[in-house]
Amino acid sequence: MFQSPLKVVMLVALFLPIYLFSQTGPGGVGNSTTQVLWLKPDSFSVSDGTVIETWDDASGNANALSQPDPAFRPIVKTNVVNGYDVVRFETGNRRLRKTNFTDFPSTQITTFYINKTTDSGDGILSYNSAGRDNDYLLFNSGNLQYYRSNNTGLSIDANDGAWHMVDMSWINTGTGLKSYLDGLPKKTANHNNGTSITPGGSLSLAGEQDAVDANYAESQSHQGDFAEVIIFNQAINSAERIIIQNYLTAKYGLTLNSAVDFYTQDNVVNGNFDFNVAGIGQAGDGSNHTDSRGTGIVRINTPSALSNNEYLFWGEETKDQTYALVRETTTYTKQLNSKWRVSKVGDLGSVSVSFDISSIASAITCNTLQLVVDNDSNFGSPTTYNLSVSGNAATVAGVSFSDGDYFTIKYVDEIVWDGSTYYNGSGASNAPNNTDSCFKLIVKSGSTAFLTADAFVKEVEVQSGATLQVEDGILLEVENGIVNQGTIELIGDAQLIQNHTGTSLNSGSGELKIRQQGTYNLYNYNYWSAPVNRGGSWQVSFLETETGPVGFTSGYDANPLASPGEISSYWLHTFNNLIDNYYGWNQISTTTPLSPTTGYIMKGSGNVSPSPFPSVDQNYVFRGTANDGDYNVPAIGGNQILIGNPYPSAMDADQFINDNLSVIDGTLYFYEHFESNNSHILANYKGGYATYNLLTSIGSPAPPTNGGTTTKGAPTSNVAVAQGFFVKIDNSGTITFNNNQRVFAKESLGETTFFRSAQQALTDNRIKFWLKFKDNNDNESTIALGYDANASTAFDRGYDSEMFNDLPNDLYWVIPDQRLSIQGLNSFDVSDEIPLGIDISNLGNFTFQISETLNFPENQTIYLKDNQTNTLHDIKSNPVTLNLASGVDVSRFSIVYQSSETLSTEDFVSTQSFVYFDSSKNALVFKELENLNNIKNLNIFNLLGQNVKTINTLESQEVDLSNINSGVYIAKITKANGQLVNLKFIKR
Repeated sequence: MFQSPLKVVMLVALFLPIYLFSQTGPGGVGNSTTQVLWLKPDSFSVSDGTVIETWDDASGNANALSQPDPAFRPIVKTNVVNGYDVVRFETGNRRLRKTNFTDFPSTQITTFYINKTTDSGDGILSYNSAGRDNDYLLFNSGNLQYYRSNNTGLSIDANDGAWHMVDMSWINTGTGLKSYLDGLPKKTANHNNGTSITPGGSLSLAGEQDAVDANYAESQSHQGDFAEVIIFNQAINSAERIIIQNYLTAKYGLTLNSAVDFYTQDNVVNGNFDFNVAGIGQAGDGSNHTDSRGTGIVRINTPSALSNNEYLFWGEETKDQTYALVRETTTYTKQLNSKWRVSKVGDLGSVSVSFDISSIASAITCNTLQLVVDNDSNFGSPTTYNLSVSGNAATVAGVSFSDGDYFTIKYVDEIVWDGSTYYNGSGASNAPNNTDSCFKLIVKSGSTAFLTADAFVKEVEVQSGATLQVEDGILLEVENGIVNQGTIELIGDAQLIQNHTGTSLNSGSGELKIRQQGTYNLYNYNYWSAPVNRGGSWQVSFLETETGPVGFTSGYDANPLASPGEISSYWLHTFNNLIDNYYGWNQISTTTPLSPTTGYIMKGSGNVSPSPFPSVDQNYVFRGTANDGDYNVPAIGGNQILIGNPYPSAMDADQFINDNLSVIDGTLYFYEHFESNNSHILANYKGGYATYNLLTSIGSPAPPTNGGTTTKGAPTSNVAVAQGFFVKIDNSGTITFNNNQRVFAKESLGETTFFRSAQQALTDNRIKFWLKFKDNNDNESTIALGYDANASTAFDRGYDSEMFNDLPNDLYWVIPDQRLSIQGLNSFDVSDEIPLGIDISNLGNFTFQISETLNFPENQTIYLKDNQTNTLHDIKSNPVTLNLASGVDVSRFSIVYQSSETLSTEDFVSTQSFVYFDSSKNALVFKELENLNNIKNLNIFNLLGQNVKTINTLESQEVDLSNINSGVYIAKITKANGQLVNLKFIKR
């Protein structure tokens, strides 16, 4: 059995927007509601002479015509009329029928057919609704009448062996009968007004009606070819008729009556744009049709200024096109492999144009489709309209056509530097900018392309012999991968970010060139990582200066006079070992392969003499493939690891911490070696670790030779390019790096710090303060405290940071079993009392001072409370210097915010005189308390203000506290005389 495209057509219709199949009839007229039959040859795919049983219906109503008896089936003849197949009815009673035609028109009908008659027989198109037959479809069920296709009925004489278009319409009122031959009016008359056709009868093509096919002789059947048959259940208007007439005659290469032949692009001179013709317009009688798509993929509608006798037609150059986007090498765009041409009658204003792009949707990754219109078929100087894509429809309004215009779709997905100019970019001079994320950037061989504005592109391709130079401070953001066969050079603060997930998408034999600055001081360490790789890893031997590769010596000191520069290989180390194990450093050679995330240390070249310190830094050059994508570092609990930013961009420290909080303790440590350092001996080193967590950051301790302040200050939330740093491992697992952690932050604006230059801190809305501590040798260190909803009085990863520096004199926050340089608490409370610990090596004067506050309550004082002398010192307003003895003390000092009665000197003196916490007994001890009734009640509070224990009657001089957790507590004791005293203690 021959299978036509009916089932396919119906399936596709289910997935098209409603507006599309509302005008997909012939020429863009009609739909499944107004059509009852549409037989066409467009999708025949059989060999010449194939016998067919069924000719499927393309109207959407499944009214296929068929022939169950093999003896009476017609055949398909291929490529007969303008490239189209036809259905041929030869000798014998060959015909196709539709029985029980329940939705056959009743009171209105319009028919078209394309036919070539080879005999003078009957049976062109016959419908039986009341026991009789007739030719060509004019009947009433009670008094059936027929009109043959000759001069006696419809005045149509088409039995001349030539191809013709015949159409007729009837409505059962007025002068309802009209007939046409090739667009020429043949008859207009009243006919059977008030009558109707009975649905449910039988329709026959190429044979008169009878229940038995064999009853008819050959003279009663039709011999000839049919190409297309259309039946509407309405009398279409004049504009619609003219549109269908132009569609059919263009499609089959027929001559149309000149009075209605408005589509003229279907002849040889104009290029034979014969296919998928559709139109809109308004006839002289005022009837119109303003929305058409037809059999093609183009829909045009809503003319802005339509008047009588104005039409717009369009037709396609290619029959049965398989659509594809084909690269155009002059303007570096992709153009659809088909085009359309317009015939325009009158001036109907601008229109909306829409394309069904379902066949090319998979090739379109961005909404960068354009409609191009030109009077030249080569589209040399087109008018361009941006199409808006929604689903499978690409649409634009306000399009103006002229008669004879060509149009097609252009797809722009590449920005190209051709050696002298940019094409297709949205920035100045067609260069890319940060709105071009749908475009691939291609740098052609031959010269250098300069990127002088931030650009966001989909992909990058740098061809062999080409250079893409990204200027200082410019961001090149790439959604996916980079194919680099040439050179990408990042100047100054220029950076590269890639956004995709998963492993690296970068390839090619070319190189990325990026710089970072390190110390000149040959005694000082740089903590490095590499933003590029060669073959997947990095070696220190790959490092360069601006004038060439770095040389190496195995001695302690590099030669300051070496050119282009020399480094001592003796000081090259990595670290992945137990926390605080100084001997865990692993010496490496210059050729040791290092993974992209490995941090390593390296001392300076010494080729600038400090005066007293160098004013500039040593410039180092990294060359290789840009690191990109996911990297994983195995981590063992209890270790600390020197790792580093692996990317040619800054890295978001907060994102990195949050991504790895299940493994690390939530703090990053950055080493700063001061330029005043002049020794390789560890004991004489002048340097320390700056600290960063999710709450805040603090700079490294600073010696007096450095003016008592750090050169670099506190770290920001962005880790600089090639910056190495330490993390502590709480739980064995995997440390992850990914592109989501990358961020554009410029060192020149203080947004990142490579630990070598001045820095400014970023701000946030949380309450914080920094407490500076100067020892008896004028060395300064800082600790910080802040409030965050994610923090608590316990140790919180990412919000509390342990002391990392080992100083002879230390100040720190105290929580059970840990010493903190940064402490986070949940919410600010003026009743807070926060314990401080001190480690003092030698007797001397030590200074405490609040060096900075952030978002701190206005006029709120910060006191240093001395529990030994029962005094409060306002260290927010002025520094206080105290003479302290050597030793470790975790209970003498604390920070408080008020000097109320509950925190008065008298109370603390009283407290010390009769109560203390005995850690060996886990108990509060009331000494020399002879009458227990002198204590009215006792309440124990944690630092969140929660009451964890209440005793209303004291039964012993020792109160057991073994059932409460470790932590810092306040005991509020009410005496019988009403006196209130407090004791701050730590339970370990």
